[in-house]
Amino acid sequence: MSYYLRTVLLAASVLSLLYVLSKIRKAQIRLEDSLFWIFLSVIFVVMGAFPQVVYALTRLIGFQAPVNLIFLMMIFILLIKVFLSSIKISQLENKLDTLVQELAVAENLREAEEKEK
Repeated sequence: MSYYLRTVLLAASVLSLLYVLSKIRKAQIRLEDSLFWIFLSVIFVVMGAFPQVVYALTRLIGFQAPVNLIFLMMIFILLIKVFLSSIKISQLENKLDTLVQELAVAENLREAEEKEK
C-alpha cells in the first residue's frame, strides 16, 4: 500500500470519526446508527496505521493489490448498510401506513359519534 493511500485512508477515517462524534454530541444521530460508522472508521484507521494486516489479507484472499481489497471491503460494507437501511425504511413505512389507517378509523368513529348527538 502506497504512502499516499495510507495517508488518505488515515485522514479520511479520522475526519469521519470526528464528524460522527460531533453529530452524536449535537444529538443529530442516534447512538445505534453511529456505532456502525465509528466501527467502520476504526477499522480503516487500523488498516492505515498497520498496513501489514492489509498485506496479509491481500495475500490470504488472493487479491492483486491491497487497494483492491480496501475498495472491495468498502463497497461490501456499504452495500450491507444500504440493505439494512432499506429494511428499516420498509418497517417504518409499514408502521406509518398502520398508524394512518388507525387514525382514519378513529376519526371516522369520532365523527359518527358527533353526528349521533
